[in-house]
Amino acid sequence: GTTSITEALYRLPMVDRPRRGKGSHYFSYNYVRGWPWFQSQFARRARAAAIERDHGYPLMTFDACPYYLFHPFAIERMAHHLPDVNVMVMLRDPVRRAESHYHHSVSHGHERLDIEAAFAAEQQRLDGEVARMAEDPAYWSHAHEHHSYVAKGFYADQLERLFALYPREQVMVIQSEGFYREPDRHLAEITDWLGLPQVSLSERDNRNSHRYTPMPAEQRAQLIEVYREPNERLYELLGVRYDWLGSDQSNAAAS
Repeated sequence: GTTSITEALYRLPMVDRPRRGKGSHYFSYNYVRGWPWFQSQFARRARAAAIERDHGYPLMTFDACPYYLFHPFAIERMAHHLPDVNVMVMLRDPVRRAESHYHHSVSHGHERLDIEAAFAAEQQRLDGEVARMAEDPAYWSHAHEHHSYVAKGFYADQLERLFALYPREQVMVIQSEGFYREPDRHLAEITDWLGLPQVSLSERDNRNSHRYTPMPAEQRAQLIEVYREPNERLYELLGVRYDWLGSDQSNAAAS
């Protein structure tokens, strides 16, 4: 969903994409490159001034990197360098997110195990990785980024860390399923929040839609139970109940 949102916003003439495309990954595994490298990923002041002169809006840009929320140090690094930015977070049903993440890893050559074996091996693969990242800022953990299928779905823990560092008014949390049901409404809320003109989603904005064989029903049921309590904590934190697997459907409401 983040790709669809950023591609829609990039069609606005006062919105510029980073040189690396969707995002720089600076605050995760490119942090050792240093602040001047991060600045070099974005437009110079002369271009920003020309954009504002021609279109009447200040130049805006995004560093769209979904890994930032889960990375153990990225949010703290962001808050240190960029305390005043707006932060958008898109959350997908964690069961479906874990399944999609697995198939994405397979398609990109990051995973050779079948889905049941990969999920069973996750904790062993992740053990000690955060400590290694803390010891060596240049260390990139392949397992932490690409094999964290279940762990990335514990959203409440990640958002609590984010809210401790950024005021709530600087954070927008978007439900992925709600966005795709009503993309124009959500895009209008996003552009109003950012002070930008409205834009609509186009067919070419949906870049990461794939079909794959569903996971076994027993494994899906297990994941639903794994996420039931963490999802309840998330709903309490946000003050909204998402219509996700494992939710009480009689009380479900899309954000």
